[in-house]
Amino acid sequence: MEKTAEKKKHTASRLFFILTGALLIADTVFVSTRSSMNLGVMLPLLMGVPLLLVGLLLPIIKKLSAKSRLVRVIAFLISLVYLLSGTVFLITTSLILINSSEPDDGADVLIVLGGGIRGTSPTLTLKYRLDCAADYLGRNPDTVVIVSGGQGPDEATTEADVMRRYLISRGIGEERIISEDASSSTEENFRFSKRLIDGLAESGELPENPVVVFTTTRFHVFRSELVAKREGLSAEGIPAKGVWYITPNDYLRECVAITVYFITGKI
Repeated sequence: MEKTAEKKKHTASRLFFILTGALLIADTVFVSTRSSMNLGVMLPLLMGVPLLLVGLLLPIIKKLSAKSRLVRVIAFLISLVYLLSGTVFLITTSLILINSSEPDDGADVLIVLGGGIRGTSPTLTLKYRLDCAADYLGRNPDTVVIVSGGQGPDEATTEADVMRRYLISRGIGEERIISEDASSSTEENFRFSKRLIDGLAESGELPENPVVVFTTTRFHVFRSELVAKREGLSAEGIPAKGVWYITPNDYLRECVAITVYFITGKI
């Protein structure tokens, strides 16, 4: 009976590792056909391959573990890495979800953070951010909007230009749209936008201490608020919905980004 129970437990463990590893690898394959390659797309593959190998080689690993202390130590360290990674992911995801409430209406300035373009059209991620911005601007006719995003090496034009044209197509008056077309990161989005805001405040086109909000995808709001604060800009984020099939990848990538920010002391 004990041998049968042990055999079932062993089989269940193998199936768990194989199926989990295969699903993670399949995620990377699927998402890579619909999104540009980045860390978030690659992470499931990097996590899945070791799990799949463990599942396939579990009988051999168990035999080696019984004979070699080194193998047992390596297995323990790998397990510890996965456990710590899971804990960090849960903590960062909790921070993201807790800090994703929407600010009040009535802001003087709304910043839209760039999110990639394809040719002269916004990616689906950026479209959702722009739709979120258009809804806010529709409710707040006195709010001006800064579209923030430069031109990548594989992009035909600037993100700011694509965003400006999209908002105009949504009925937002061109006179309300200010383009910031030099940034290439979240830090630069806020840094360069702040310069524009300060200039408008000095010229009297904005109040001396304008109320600023920004819109980005929900997973990105928490870190973006911290980055904005570091750049000297007090701004709350309006969370836009994400693309469903890359949401797990987005959260994995953001987990790494938040962790790196805390470790390096940037926030």
